[in-house]
Amino acid sequence: MSLPRNPRSLTSLLLNWVSPKGPTFKPQTSLINPTRPLTTTTAAAASSKLPRNEIRRMAQAAMFDYFYNNRGLQFLIAESMSQNAPLFNDTLLKNLHSNVDASSSGDDVIRSITRFLLYHPVNEFEPFFESLGLKPSEFSHLVPCDKMFLSEDAFLLENYHVFWNYGVGREKMGKIFKEAREVFGYENGVLASKIEALEGLGFSKVFVSKLIVCSPRVLIGGVSVELVEVIERLRGMGFGLDWVGENLSEESSYDWRCIRRCLTFLKELCGDESEVFELIKNRPGLVFEDSGEWTMILAGFQTKLGLSTRELAPLFLKLPQEIGKCVSNLRHCFLFLRGIKMEAYEIGKVFRYHSHWLGASRLKHTSTFLNTLKGGKKRLCQVIQENPEEMKKWTMGLRVQPLPGTGVVDVVCSKAMKTQFLLELGYKQDSEEMEKALRCFRGRGSELRERFDFLLGLGLSEGEAKDMVRTSPDVLTQASDVLEAKVNFLVNELGYPLSTLVAFPSCLKYTLERMKLRFAMFYWLRERGKADAKLAISTILVYSDKSFVTRFVNRHPDGPKHFEELKRSASL
Repeated sequence: MSLPRNPRSLTSLLLNWVSPKGPTFKPQTSLINPTRPLTTTTAAAASSKLPRNEIRRMAQAAMFDYFYNNRGLQFLIAESMSQNAPLFNDTLLKNLHSNVDASSSGDDVIRSITRFLLYHPVNEFEPFFESLGLKPSEFSHLVPCDKMFLSEDAFLLENYHVFWNYGVGREKMGKIFKEAREVFGYENGVLASKIEALEGLGFSKVFVSKLIVCSPRVLIGGVSVELVEVIERLRGMGFGLDWVGENLSEESSYDWRCIRRCLTFLKELCGDESEVFELIKNRPGLVFEDSGEWTMILAGFQTKLGLSTRELAPLFLKLPQEIGKCVSNLRHCFLFLRGIKMEAYEIGKVFRYHSHWLGASRLKHTSTFLNTLKGGKKRLCQVIQENPEEMKKWTMGLRVQPLPGTGVVDVVCSKAMKTQFLLELGYKQDSEEMEKALRCFRGRGSELRERFDFLLGLGLSEGEAKDMVRTSPDVLTQASDVLEAKVNFLVNELGYPLSTLVAFPSCLKYTLERMKLRFAMFYWLRERGKADAKLAISTILVYSDKSFVTRFVNRHPDGPKHFEELKRSASL
């Protein structure tokens, strides 16, 4: 029902609302002065200097007057659209920036905005959707293409008032509109009948209002069978509607089919109703967080790592309350253990007995471990296998200390391992060549052996690998994953045989970015007949950037331009 309107008293109300400490214009004066021209000029010499916030408040007052008096919208809707659509208000002020500034008086601001709205009608759906809490990116596709005024949508405001009268807040209606737009198109009485049907299931008004926000799609079609079954199961276990409502979040959306599946799984897992009750009571997130999807993912993850179904229920009771965050932390830990080349059965052992605290915090990244712990991947695996709880010291927010036992003893041990490694390469003990090699082969002895084993793993013979590292010691100063990336690019992507690496091992000392840039330019020139197809890999990589441009890039008129484009794309 529309409220009675009194424009004269309303104008006085607006003035008190906008400037309660003393209006700068008289209440009896009309907001529009017909004697003034259409384009309102600013009063540069006006006695009133208005700050930006005051101008924004006056814009809200003018919008309220337009929506309520001129467009005939109900008081609450007009007030909400004028006060809760800041982006729309700012856009309106930008359109009037030449007429409204800090030197404008209150009369000028009100008249400019009101006149603009009268002669340039706005799409009322935009401020309406924004007042419901939706962002422009969320409602841009919801704005009707063939309508401008809310009065053109016969049922939108009717259903808005049904929700409002039932106790659903304005900012919560935006979520309902986004997830179940059809609800706002129901004919008169349909929405109210669906809400009554939910109450007919024995649900209280408080529970139904929260349920509507959490699961707007329960208002579409008939009564959700899955919803009824889930509530009946929970009631049968001893949970009341108040408990269910407390564990539903209005920020989330629920799929009752998934929740029903999760309840069935937990029942099969525990067997006894009392055990299921205790599990859900202590960890309600197992059922309600993301509709139980995280629980199913976690169960599958742990089962693949070797956990039996009987061990899952005790594990669930030890997990943190936030199941999704727990799964994310466990996944990060799994990737870390895979990254340091730990065997699958060893990973399974770690997760079987330590998942409850591994899921509570997040480990640092692998590179941080290797740089700070002063140990290679094999050493890291050994430490974790001996005492997995060492990983508690490597979580985010804690300062990582070197591994126990590192220090002078490790330095001596590392030098001994490096010496032994060089002896195996063919260097003579205590020779001048050995001393020089000790300085050239940077890194710990265990790391050198690990990188050398990587070369053997490529399919090279031991003799070929030894020749490579003796010719170019820089090869073993790089981490194994860096070497792997370079070899993969040259051999698998470009198609060079492994014999090329044996003949020119120094190619592996150049960065991967340099390789990709040089070869991209080389193939571009070769397609245009400006480069020899049999050009050696050493010729492409060894030249400095300046020499490469002179000798190759400048062979084609468009070469410098294309080379710069390649460099820009590589930097993105």
